[in-house]
Amino acid sequence: MTRNRALKGLVALLGAAVLLVAVAAPSADAQTPAKKDPENANRTLVWIPKTVNSTFWLAVWEGTKKAAAELGYKEVLYKGTASQADIAGQVNLVNDMVSRKVSGIMIAATDAKALVDPVEKAVAAGVPVVTLDSGVDSQKPYAYIATDNIAAAKTAADVLGRLIGGKGTVGDIGITAGSQTGREREDGFVKQMKAKYPEVKVLAVQYTGCDPAKSLNIATDMLTGNPGLVGFYGACDGPGTGIAQLVKQRNVKGKIKSVSFDVSPDQFLLFLDGYLDALIVQDPFQMGYRGVFAMDQVIHKQSVKDKLVAIPAKVVTLKNISQPDVYDLLASYGDIKSILEEKKIKRGQ
Repeated sequence: MTRNRALKGLVALLGAAVLLVAVAAPSADAQTPAKKDPENANRTLVWIPKTVNSTFWLAVWEGTKKAAAELGYKEVLYKGTASQADIAGQVNLVNDMVSRKVSGIMIAATDAKALVDPVEKAVAAGVPVVTLDSGVDSQKPYAYIATDNIAAAKTAADVLGRLIGGKGTVGDIGITAGSQTGREREDGFVKQMKAKYPEVKVLAVQYTGCDPAKSLNIATDMLTGNPGLVGFYGACDGPGTGIAQLVKQRNVKGKIKSVSFDVSPDQFLLFLDGYLDALIVQDPFQMGYRGVFAMDQVIHKQSVKDKLVAIPAKVVTLKNISQPDVYDLLASYGDIKSILEEKKIKRGQ
């Protein structure tokens, strides 16, 4: 059974409220080891994101460092490529970390199939692997901790569907075809639109690797080829930024509605100015935090209590941005917190 099918099973369980994980702190059982091991001071973990140039992946790193400090680990390295399109580069990084004999690898796989071999070889070599955000098509990783992408994408479809009045043509800008996260966000969005908003036509997805410039070009082409287009869906912050830039350039704020996953500084500023209508914001800090506790259980030969964890995302709009739970989630991203403070956006009570 692949990770992808396993996650589908998890989603079904989530519907029965079996494994739903709160966005707040993880449970005491999940975060408290039987005993802090002094040997952890000699152990190095590594976090390998899809790319180093992302607010999201840095927030995951902050979560890993917080948990590692609590458990007494020496350090958590941050190793990645400059582009998530560099799949071979990520494969080489995994192999390099195994050669360096790190104590554990946490990774967001750029490609669910291409990373199977290096991940399985790492485990075989005695280096445990936990996948965060994006998994691999293998059962060898000891845990998979991610946003419930299918549910979140369905929510994005509902938000956009309501914004456009349940009819019209919308553009769909995705991550990459090989990414597990990308597949889930595409499937969840398209299936929900088809099921609940039959009068909405979703254009064929175009993948941009979360690159804002490419996303702007794709969005421009979509609008040029479909002058009556009424909305856009972005599966990550790059498409969100590109879509918002197009809305700003064409002066169509309020006329073209848009919903995007994630939050990054450029995208968030455009959102605050009204060029994006809603954001689907994940909790990367929690992914990293829980990832280290899962890794610690593996290293100490304990049973991993939650091998598959789906963390819910939140819908963020200008109307709810000061709501305590929403504000706190946004503020968990360091650079977004700075923008909130600079813009004097206060946390509500």
